[in-house]
Amino acid sequence: MISRTVRARLTLFLAALVVLAAAPGLVEAAPKVRVLFVGGDWKSQLPNYQGKTPLRGHFVRREVDKAAPGQFEFTLWTNYEFQQYADFESLRRFDVVVVGDVMGQSLMPRTVEGLAAFVAAGGGFWYCDNHKAFSFNTLALSFDIVLPIHVLPFRPFGPEPNQPICNEKELKVKVKAPNHPIVKGLDWDKALALRAARYGKLKKGAEVIATSPGGKEIWVVWQKGKGRAFWSGGVFANDELSEDFAKWPQFGKFYAQALGWLAEKSTSPRKALVEATATGTIAVDLTRKGPAVTSAHFGIHGQEDSPGGSYAMKGADLALYNELKLAGTFARTGAASPGDFVKRGKGGQYDYPDLGTDLTSFDWAKFDFKKADAIFKDVERIEAVPISLAWCPWWGPNWPQGKRYAKYFAAYLEHVNGKPGTKGYRARAPYFEIMNEPNLGPAPEVLNRYADFFNETAGPLRKRYPGVKFGCGGFFEWSYVQAVIDRCGPNLDWISRHPYGHTGEAVFYLQDRYAEHARKKGLKGLKFIITEWDFWLYGEPAFDYAMMRWKPLIDHADSCVGTLHYRWREYQEGGYVFGLHGEFDTKYGELPPEWPNPGKNKPISYRYNGFWIMRDCRGPQYAAKVDVPALKTAEGPRAYAVATCDGKQYNVVIYYGYPYESQAQGKKFTKLKVRVRAPIPPEVKGRTLTIARANAKTKSEEKATAVRGDAIDVEVEVPARGAVSLTVR
Repeated sequence: MISRTVRARLTLFLAALVVLAAAPGLVEAAPKVRVLFVGGDWKSQLPNYQGKTPLRGHFVRREVDKAAPGQFEFTLWTNYEFQQYADFESLRRFDVVVVGDVMGQSLMPRTVEGLAAFVAAGGGFWYCDNHKAFSFNTLALSFDIVLPIHVLPFRPFGPEPNQPICNEKELKVKVKAPNHPIVKGLDWDKALALRAARYGKLKKGAEVIATSPGGKEIWVVWQKGKGRAFWSGGVFANDELSEDFAKWPQFGKFYAQALGWLAEKSTSPRKALVEATATGTIAVDLTRKGPAVTSAHFGIHGQEDSPGGSYAMKGADLALYNELKLAGTFARTGAASPGDFVKRGKGGQYDYPDLGTDLTSFDWAKFDFKKADAIFKDVERIEAVPISLAWCPWWGPNWPQGKRYAKYFAAYLEHVNGKPGTKGYRARAPYFEIMNEPNLGPAPEVLNRYADFFNETAGPLRKRYPGVKFGCGGFFEWSYVQAVIDRCGPNLDWISRHPYGHTGEAVFYLQDRYAEHARKKGLKGLKFIITEWDFWLYGEPAFDYAMMRWKPLIDHADSCVGTLHYRWREYQEGGYVFGLHGEFDTKYGELPPEWPNPGKNKPISYRYNGFWIMRDCRGPQYAAKVDVPALKTAEGPRAYAVATCDGKQYNVVIYYGYPYESQAQGKKFTKLKVRVRAPIPPEVKGRTLTIARANAKTKSEEKATAVRGDAIDVEVEVPARGAVSLTVR
């Protein structure tokens, strides 16, 4: 029996142990929960939106740190970085992955497979609601495999476009599982309402933790393998559907509790990686040729004069453009739109006179082509190839009549190209695009109406104007493109694409499927032109996006005959700043503090440099093999080389993307060191080598050196997110 004295002393001793255990440095603190927060596009890069408000991941991190100081470690990724680099190995660096604003149409198989493996191994996955949620083309390339609710891919032919939306007024969260760790202990009576919330049919094993006031299951969790997943209808961060909800004082605590619950089963390794250099070789094989690369593959939208809109490039503006060596590239102009040349009646903006349907004769007094003439003069001055865009009002009840508009389009083509069958006829307008981003919903009614309009215009125009190729597109693609091919095939020469928010890899993953569909329908020569593309990014992700899209584009150089990045001049829309060329000397749009406006006639380096480093990539390709043993275990593309020769010069471009982090090797490869061996094509007579380098901030070109013999044989270092160009002249 223990005496009272001994018991008292033992109690004091145990109390002292408790105090010592709590003392800093004596006992290892619990490791932080590692959170990957995928916050979308440019908004996710703004820690100071409108000069004061952190958005998305920046906001969530701040609120969680307030509620649970020191317990979480956040890594913030853009939509692009997740789509380009997310796979099982990259996700294993984290305990929880939170995915918000992501373009579902752009998911690749390795991302879906990697996420499934991550959750199965014990990781936590939180899919948040926003305006892009559930924008998946197919069930296979979606998050269905890990979510506790059934996913409905985008369905253009109804009855609903995709996941149902709960739009109840005063949509306050109604907790159904008050003891669940995500919602336990919070003052839900004071939580603010959601603006809307998506929901779905429950899967077996799913648990509903909250509903809408009307009973829709908007928050659902489950155990998947060893891991956990959470769908939060209506909740993301501090904008869109949860802008009001995020003002709730307990928002940060709610987020911390959810992250903590999701992380409980994590088995992701915590081994620190050592920075290293990956070594290897690049070999070029002149016996294996590929499709030719042209300046049209690196085109930029909006570089031509357009009276009433943009102005002609001159001086420093033109010099900056010419540095990219874009003679022969595309220029897309809306000069073929009837509103630009058909004289209108008294009925207003769209009161075009009925000029009949005869495409062989014209009353030229009904037209004014001054604007078109000015545009074509400037397009020819900058040595570009025009794509003539014909826009018309696309809405009911007075839908445009195809045969009537064919007359307007014919007048434009006849004015620009000349009269068919005469010596003066020349296809100065070789590409004709009918409509820009037409709304094709609800399908099939409006889609079929548009296809009929295209056929009624392009059909007779193709017969009358040889050398002119007719195309359409720019609309939401998946299944719409296939339907347009089905209905317009005989009149369709090319598809216009606007793949905003898609990685280059995903763009051509889809193009391959459209081309295969066309071949099955008997269209073997269908071409594609990307007439607008961008990813709404700033800084290093924007540079990497440009560089990583070049390789799949170049691999498809014969079927995708050109692209136009949107756009040349700095241009703000909704806060986001497009462009490669600085237009103003003052702050313009919403930009991260580390990537300010460059100033008038200065390059926006993280975009411009991605075009500058490719300025000598022209001509037929030769197979270039990158052999870097350390990168072979990477699940997606990390580095590439492209070799081309235009007959006068020989060019090899090398790019290394985000640093490869290998848990198995215990290393983070921050740069490559490669030996380049590339025999020089015999038609290239010069023997001087120029080495250029570029990244998101800087570009440089070394002084040319002599090449000994008939091959490039050099060792070069390529840092992560860096490009090197080798040119022999």
